[in-house]
Amino acid sequence: PAHRLQRGTAMDSGGRRCFRTAGQIYYGDVVEADDGGCTRHGLGIQVVTAATVSGENVIWGRYKGAWKNDKMTGTGSYRWSDGSNYEGGFLDGRPHGNGKLTWPEGSSYDGAWANGEMNGQGSFYSAYDAFAVHGLFVRNCIRMHDGSWVNVARRREQSRAARLQIGALPPPVAGGPPTDEDMKLSIEFCNPDDVCEKATAALRTPPFRVPLILADSSVAAFGGVHSSAAPLWCLEAGEYGCSPSTTVHLTHVATEKRRKRDYPQLFRHAIREALLTYRPFCLVFGDDGEELGNPQGGEPMPAAFSLDEFFEPTSLPVDIFDLQHLHNSGAAEKFLPAEKRGMRSSVLSGSIRGGDEAGAETGDSEAPHPPTLAPPVLHLLRFAMVSLQRLPCGLEEEDVRARVVRRFAEHVPLHRTCILVVSAP
Repeated sequence: PAHRLQRGTAMDSGGRRCFRTAGQIYYGDVVEADDGGCTRHGLGIQVVTAATVSGENVIWGRYKGAWKNDKMTGTGSYRWSDGSNYEGGFLDGRPHGNGKLTWPEGSSYDGAWANGEMNGQGSFYSAYDAFAVHGLFVRNCIRMHDGSWVNVARRREQSRAARLQIGALPPPVAGGPPTDEDMKLSIEFCNPDDVCEKATAALRTPPFRVPLILADSSVAAFGGVHSSAAPLWCLEAGEYGCSPSTTVHLTHVATEKRRKRDYPQLFRHAIREALLTYRPFCLVFGDDGEELGNPQGGEPMPAAFSLDEFFEPTSLPVDIFDLQHLHNSGAAEKFLPAEKRGMRSSVLSGSIRGGDEAGAETGDSEAPHPPTLAPPVLHLLRFAMVSLQRLPCGLEEEDVRARVVRRFAEHVPLHRTCILVVSAP
């Protein structure tokens, strides 16, 4: 492994090296020390990785560009795991000088930066509503013609969150409006053994939609180690299947809310356990007893089961329907125990270091871009929804889609959802 150059150690000749330390894989120019250590200096490529609770390695970001005294300083480009991309000047690991930041949906800022903030002459464009401004920015803000100040980073974040609400339009795609295909509720059929794999793939594959899992009458009504109802027992299978401690039944939550009890803690505890164990956080919609063979099945559930009744940043954040943002913004960390928090690496430095940097805070949660370094351990949330109401066998995609829309349109942000129909082989 590489060693950071210590003070008082003489520097020797440079060269190019490839090494991996603390999850950071680097190839590029270095300055070597007499003791065999080296400092990144010159041009280089770095891939930032981290390990999940399950031990799986994931890529947090990629940097290609200039280094100075072991820090990202000079001209370069950085791409984050949520799809954000910055090209331009860096100083000590932060955007500085002239550069362009492009967010995942296609919004962008092109102009001057200072210590990671939009500061100086620049242009901002929002792909959400075509809002465009050009002028002198001060710490992410610009003064409008009427004299008011607008924080464009905060405005863009509010637009992103608004697109997660029930009944909202899907987010933009590559800077343009969503296509008819983007707005179509996707349907996929699978057998019980493939549910966990299919659900995980939906969360990890663009457009990163949350699976809503239903079963038809061919699937065993009860099963699994907990004798749960279908299709919940299908999601409980395997080492990292959901468990009772990561599962919340909305019927129970609605009852607790009606009785004016502390229902938010049901969400908080389940999400915390899901983060710590890498098991899916599962929301279960109950079967209200509708007749299985009803051709007009899928009647709306009671309004008390709408997720709008429960969305709240500290218990059930709407960002669970945008897990890429939840993880990259650090919002998931709020659900972890105190001793697991604050483990995200500092945005201030791109240097290879050990545990002394691991405890640093990331800073302002309203920063326009995610931090450039990954936490030493990524506590990732896997999220799925389950409906216990069974479907008749043999339904076509359009029939399933129509039933789901009738039943869930006012209860779930379906534009951020994909449908998995479980059917026995």
